[in-house]
Amino acid sequence: MHVTVYHKIKNCFVKKSPLFFYIQKTTGFTPNNIEIYELAFVHKSASVYHGKGFSVNNERLEFLGDSILDSIVADYLFEIYPNENEGFLTNLRSRIVNRQSLNELAVKIGIDNYIKAQGDKSGLSPSMMGNALEAFIGASFIDKGYKVTKKFVITKLITNYTNLKTLCKTDTNYKGQIIDWVQKNKKEIEFISVEEEAYTKSGKIFIAKLLINGKEISSGKAECKKDAEQHASEIALNIINQKKL
Repeated sequence: MHVTVYHKIKNCFVKKSPLFFYIQKTTGFTPNNIEIYELAFVHKSASVYHGKGFSVNNERLEFLGDSILDSIVADYLFEIYPNENEGFLTNLRSRIVNRQSLNELAVKIGIDNYIKAQGDKSGLSPSMMGNALEAFIGASFIDKGYKVTKKFVITKLITNYTNLKTLCKTDTNYKGQIIDWVQKNKKEIEFISVEEEAYTKSGKIFIAKLLINGKEISSGKAECKKDAEQHASEIALNIINQKKL
C-alpha cells in the first residue's frame, strides 16, 4: 500500500505518542515508520475507507505477521533443539503460536490498550487481540526487517512469556491426538465446519462437527475454524477417555 493511505488514520496517533513509547518498551527498538504500527492496531470494524473503494485495516498485516511468526519460531526451535525430529518441532511450534497462546500473550503485553475498534473496547474478543499481535509482528517486519523482528519475538516474547520446558510436557493439540487415536483404531474421521453470523466482535462464529465412521461424536464453537476443530476434538477425547466410544 502507498504510504499516503496511512495518513487517513493519522488523527488516531501522534509520533512519540504513548504508542511510540509502547513500541520501544515492548520491542526494544525505536520504530522508523510509526504509521505502519498505527495500522497494525486498526481492527476491521474501525476500517478507514480509501477513495478508490477499498478499506484499510490490520488484516493484511495480520496475514503477513502470521507467516513471519511461524518462520521465526521454526527457526528458533531448529536452533535450540538440534537433536529433535520434525514431529517434535512441529508440535512445539503449534503450541507456541496457537490462537489461545497468542490471545493471552497479546493481553500480557498490553495490546488491548492500543486497538482501534468500533464500539465498547471492554468487549474486545480474545481473537481480536491475538490478531493484532500478529499484525504488530508484520509491521515490525516491514519496518525493521527479519533479523530485528526475530530478536524482538525471541527475546521479548518467547523468552519472557513462554516456558518451553512446560510446553514440552503438555500436549494441547487435541486434533492431533484424536487423529492419532483414529489411525491406531483403524477408524475414519471427518470434520465439517460451518461459518455462521454471530453477535461477536469478529461478526462470525465457526461450528465444527467431528464425525468418526460417519457418526457425529462432538461439536465445537470458536471464532476461527481451527479453534472450533480443536474444541470439538477436545470434547471427543473426553468421551473416549470416559470409554463412551
